[in-house]
Amino acid sequence: MIEVIPIGGFSEIGRNCVIVKYKDEAVMLDLGLHMENYIRLTEDEDVPFKIPLSTLVREKAVPDLLSVKEDFKAVKAICVSHAHLDHVGAIPFYTSKIKVPVHGTDFTIEVLKALLKDKKQSLKSDLISHKENSKFKISKNLSVEFISVTHSTPQTVIIVVHTPEGCVVYANDFKLDNAPIMGSKPNYKAMQELKNVKGLILDSLYALDPRKTPSESIAREMMRDVLLGVSSNNQNIVVTTFSSHIVRLKTIVELAESLKRKPVFVGRSLSKYLDAAKNAGIINFEKRADFVRFGSKLEDYFKKVKNTEDKLFIVTGHQGEPKAVLSRLTKNNLFPFNYEDLVLFCCKIIPNEDNFRNRSVLESKLKSKKVRIFTDLHVSGHACREDHREFIKIINPEKVIPTHGEVPMLIAQKELCLELGYKEKDVHILKNFSRVYL
Repeated sequence: MIEVIPIGGFSEIGRNCVIVKYKDEAVMLDLGLHMENYIRLTEDEDVPFKIPLSTLVREKAVPDLLSVKEDFKAVKAICVSHAHLDHVGAIPFYTSKIKVPVHGTDFTIEVLKALLKDKKQSLKSDLISHKENSKFKISKNLSVEFISVTHSTPQTVIIVVHTPEGCVVYANDFKLDNAPIMGSKPNYKAMQELKNVKGLILDSLYALDPRKTPSESIAREMMRDVLLGVSSNNQNIVVTTFSSHIVRLKTIVELAESLKRKPVFVGRSLSKYLDAAKNAGIINFEKRADFVRFGSKLEDYFKKVKNTEDKLFIVTGHQGEPKAVLSRLTKNNLFPFNYEDLVLFCCKIIPNEDNFRNRSVLESKLKSKKVRIFTDLHVSGHACREDHREFIKIINPEKVIPTHGEVPMLIAQKELCLELGYKEKDVHILKNFSRVYL
């Protein structure tokens, strides 16, 4: 019998972590941060890695592995689905506890190395990178398969845990993009070839949204329409988006080059993810763009730089974070904003009170400088309801376990499953630690 043990991300958004156990062997899937709780806890800390693990657990910023000590002893490996912090970001805080190998794709492992370096931590175990669409053995009874899928960061995979009694599919953060700008389409063939799928652990963040998620190629056209369709001669252009969204950063660089402007990446987070992309052999912008890697260099750079109008600045701070680059540029006349300069938000506001408040403050400051603001130049990296429908049909699991969502989202996912012919007993809406047997 296969046991699924939810630890984080069930009936909540973030802290993604689950254990799949067969007899006395187990594999842990993801070990992420709850971003809202983590930021609130660390925003006034210069050295957040010094916050005690017990505090991070108590404040629900990281998954609570301390409550599943016996199950954790059975874990033979940790497998990470992709490089977003809500899936990988808690690992540096558990370095003293992790004594098993950590597996991921090349890019994910490079990002994890950077996170560990940032926090001056090191693992006692190995970091092992795998190519997409590979399969590897974890223990006597467990093997893992990485199936490539599209998302808003490179080399995201669906993780399949194979056991002698069947397999469990972990699809947490993905979209079905059939016209990706970089990389290949989802590996539908590998998905269709899966047999005896006992359970599907399924991302439910947009289960309430009755659409198919648009392709990233749509976001590219939205950005192109603004940058190439709006007069910007002698104007500054500042663009902000997710630092981990390498494909979108590639689009922005290409559009800057179309405008004959030099792309300039400003911010430590951007540099970290772009270095990981370079080290993973995905893309290298070193010869195509300038970099201002550290906040301490920001003021010096803008004092020295001339002709800002012949550059395109790509900066951190799309959620209005007070300490991020874009907010800093609005203060003390650090950046020479002029009338009708262009500021593009290639993102959406991640819905929580802090982000709405911070963005409102930031946009008010930008409006006071009489710039033109373009918002929501974005498509999601998450599947919506109609993608879920297609995905469930492809995987054809015996049972479905909705995850990565608050209760209304999980209920919406369950309603879709019932619509597809599943019985009530075969769709499990779980809370953290409410384990289920398959």
